[in-house]
Amino acid sequence: MGAYALQWEMIKFAKKHQIDKYNFYGITGDFSNSAEDYGVQQFKKGFDAHVEEYIGDFIKPCKPLLFKLFTLKNKI
Repeated sequence: MGAYALQWEMIKFAKKHQIDKYNFYGITGDFSNSAEDYGVQQFKKGFDAHVEEYIGDFIKPCKPLLFKLFTLKNKI
């Protein structure tokens, strides 16, 4: 339940500071029941979330060398 509490506190903070949008981030765009992130989508849906789809995504590493080493390690 910690995830719900954290999101709820952030939503209350946004409302208190008159911020009218709150971004949950992080869904794949596959809205089928068999999607790998189906549980995440259901969690976010519990907050009456509205989905906005954008084209593409990217990764911008803060530490490129460490990121390169990490990705190479995961290929092995």
